Amino acid sequence: MVFNTEIGEVALIWDGTNDVIKQVILPDESGKYNYSKNNFSGVLLEEDLSDHIMSIVEGIKDVVRGVEVNFDDVELDFSDLTEFQREVLQKQLEIPYQRVITYKMLAHLIGKDKSARPVANALASNPFPLIIPCHRTVRADWHIGGYNGTSDGSVKKFLLEHENVQFDKDVVKKRYRLTCDNSRPSMSVS
Repeated sequence: MVFNTEIGEVALIWDGTNDVIKQVILPDESGKYNYSKNNFSGVLLEEDLSDHIMSIVEGIKDVVRGVEVNFDDVELDFSDLTEFQREVLQKQLEIPYQRVITYKMLAHLIGKDKSARPVANALASNPFPLIIPCHRTVRADWHIGGYNGTSDGSVKKFLLEHENVQFDKDVVKKRYRLTCDNSRPSMSVS
């Protein structure tokens, strides 16, 4: 299913049998849905949507608007992901609304301190952007960085600004940064 949001056309792909989400596809630079990013075949235009799928669509629209959304009742299909990707994405789910962390800190939280680049790559290929809020993770210098496999962080900045995260020259202001206590993998707001 393709639907419009404030960032452009977003596609939601799910298993029609049990409403398991297979993929969320963000728009390309033109704001249009890019069919080449679809990893699945099947119907994209659905007329009779279940209430559950409609609530997910509305939730995604709300995330783009900057509303805090809980997707706890949404089942995501992790079957095509590596164990490392699953671990990164599951930890990313813990990053709270209006807070930002770095790739390096996320690597620390999963116990793989030297894996900042692989963590960034796992987030760049996140099949569930907006549901798994990978826009809340930035470069080590707190600059935006890329988003959803692109080097342009304009959509990431848009999403964070709509969560009321503030920047100083594209650097996340300190009050929105999560930091890791080096003695244990926990988060505290700085």
